[in-house]
Amino acid sequence: MTLDHVIIELKRRQIPEQWLEKVKHGYKCIGCENGSGNDGTGAVLSEDGTRLLCGKCAKGFSYIDIAAFHYDIDLTNFVDAVKKICEIEGISLDNHFNEKNNTFAAETDDKTKNNLLENNIIDNIIETSRRNLKNFIDKQGGKWRGLTLDTLQRLNWGYLKEFAHPKTPNRKFPAIIIPNDRGGIFARGVNSKEYSNISPTATTTIFLPNSDSFDLLITEGAINGASILQAIPSPNFGIIASGGTSGNEKVLAKLQQLQSQGKIFRVLIAYDNDSNMAGQKAAVKLRERLIDASFTACTINITKTPDIDLNDALNANNGTSKLTAMINDALSLAQLEFEKIEHAENQSLLGNNSAFYFSQHFQDYVDENKKFANRKTGFQNLDNEIKNFKPGIYILGGLPALGKTSFALQLLDQIARQGETCIFGSYEMEQGYLYSKILAREVAKIESNDFTKKIEKPLTAVKISQGNIYEHGSTYKTAIKNLSEIQTPLYIWELDDINIDSLLSRLQKICAKIDRPPIVCIDYLQLLAGNYDNTKAALDDVLHKFFSFRRKTNTTFIIISSLNRMNYHTEISFEAFKETGNIEYSADVIWGLQLDLLKRDTATIDAAKKEIPRKIQLKCLKNRFGSNFDIGFFYYPNCDTFKPNLEYGDFTEYRPKKTDKNEYEDAD
Repeated sequence: MTLDHVIIELKRRQIPEQWLEKVKHGYKCIGCENGSGNDGTGAVLSEDGTRLLCGKCAKGFSYIDIAAFHYDIDLTNFVDAVKKICEIEGISLDNHFNEKNNTFAAETDDKTKNNLLENNIIDNIIETSRRNLKNFIDKQGGKWRGLTLDTLQRLNWGYLKEFAHPKTPNRKFPAIIIPNDRGGIFARGVNSKEYSNISPTATTTIFLPNSDSFDLLITEGAINGASILQAIPSPNFGIIASGGTSGNEKVLAKLQQLQSQGKIFRVLIAYDNDSNMAGQKAAVKLRERLIDASFTACTINITKTPDIDLNDALNANNGTSKLTAMINDALSLAQLEFEKIEHAENQSLLGNNSAFYFSQHFQDYVDENKKFANRKTGFQNLDNEIKNFKPGIYILGGLPALGKTSFALQLLDQIARQGETCIFGSYEMEQGYLYSKILAREVAKIESNDFTKKIEKPLTAVKISQGNIYEHGSTYKTAIKNLSEIQTPLYIWELDDINIDSLLSRLQKICAKIDRPPIVCIDYLQLLAGNYDNTKAALDDVLHKFFSFRRKTNTTFIIISSLNRMNYHTEISFEAFKETGNIEYSADVIWGLQLDLLKRDTATIDAAKKEIPRKIQLKCLKNRFGSNFDIGFFYYPNCDTFKPNLEYGDFTEYRPKKTDKNEYEDAD
């Protein structure tokens, strides 16, 4: 790589923050050490992270400057300094220059390059031009373009009879010299529109009030900004020039720098009123960028006459007084615009009042909920209690081997057969085994005539996953055929990434593509806290994100939760939920599965778990959509099936039988 290319590449690099000294309001400036004292504001990184910007010394430092400071390299000879940086960082450097692309023609120009980058030339130009300014203004009759010596000196501007850019020494013209906010200068021809920049280019601060809160007026050109200062010598607003319609990014960086210093301001954009609309279009784009960056901004038109800019107005007859009146009129209109913006912001904060909501939005709410009026779970006793399965966050808890996964999977399968999009996301079980559960239930349904007769040796999910189908071969094929022909929108995901944000991002894309939001089961909640140190706080955060997503999309979540084993021998309650944070506040509905028992000693529980079917109670601990309830189920763990117990009453007093045998695999 040539030296030229290396310099370009290094300047594009982001500055490592660990190389900078952190101070109260940013970073310590490596030039003037701004930020080292109690009152220092510090320097800030540019938006793209490639420049360290200091408002005090008005300089910007690139990766090369910071690297030289970090590695303790002398920048007096710029080329040697870059070569040393390349050597330290292992960058291959060619031994010759690319003459065609090289900014400086040959190595003999190193001194010119050094002076430019160290601002020596710029400093000399500014100092010389300031000395020349008074003589120039006197010869102009006390003003140049309506600007007096006093105004120009306040701005630190100057004049050169023969300005020449160091890169183009043969091109000379008389120019007003205008320093910018990053240590570069803009040379503006005094008798023509000829101009030249010496980098770095930047905005030009014309005036800033001493107060911390003010309005900030942005003009295109620095001369337009100076014209405002001429018309209103002590404004209560700030004035900054963007440097042209292409300077929007520079303006944004400057305003963010001011904001980092604790300045609070509203932004008025007063770009030129060109007949080609270039200025107005750029003003609208800047306003949009500022609003996106959380600034309060509006555009204003001061002269109201096409192709007449602020300096043109200043140069007209009685220009100062006329421009003053124009500015005051524009500021009054801007104040009204700001009041509208602030009213809209307040409206956004408060929301719509009840009259507006009833007249404009209530029917939308009703129509949206109508979509789910006939949604059923497929469990008759559950549907009798909840009437319709509304969108919300449903927490399903239970001790191990009580069928939480099987219950939720069957519920989704039943809803999917009604045409609803259902997604079962599993962090524990593989996709194939979960489909084996569905197949085991289908085989058992066929062989038992919908569980009206007993199956002596049912085909379990474990046997299916092992290919051990034997005497069930015929029924197995029939069940496979049935499930293959039923086009149910049930999707089983094997989830590996425990980042909740990644999961919700995937679901967001799905919600945008389907007419009705999906029903999503997450198995299970506690695994989503894997990236956190504090489990309770983590689950609070996870549940909050589910809740927020549900409100935005109307997605229905069924989230399986483990329980505290300390509650193994007690009736299920809020206290039984394991490290689930503020679950009682985040969830719309909380269901708990437990054995349907009057007594809960170890012997009774162990005996009840050997029953086929098991008697299970679903206890509703919280129901934001209605009353709490208790219902019963018969659970067939050997075929992963729940059947409603339509004659369910009080808890069962279970008496274990001597012949009880555990001839099936436990399932969850």
